[in-house]
Amino acid sequence: MTWIRGGPVALDSRNITEAIDSSLRRLGVDYIDLYQIHWPDRYVPMFGETDYDPSRQYASIPMEEQLEALGKGVESGKVHWP
Repeated sequence: MTWIRGGPVALDSRNITEAIDSSLRRLGVDYIDLYQIHWPDRYVPMFGETDYDPSRQYASIPMEEQLEALGKGVESGKVHWP
């Protein structure tokens, strides 16, 4: 994911937590009103591609792990939920 700052290898719990903490530091705030993943860690057609190509699927971080990491951000008060 070279288009993300530093190009993490995977969007796992550690990288999500680090990204939230880094955003808080950069913004100089105690919490973030909205935090979303633009590109989940799974193959999806991107940047003008319209067709899903199953041969491009790769081993990825389970969506549950990604959602749990985002949930921990909410539980810790670092990310607010409406």
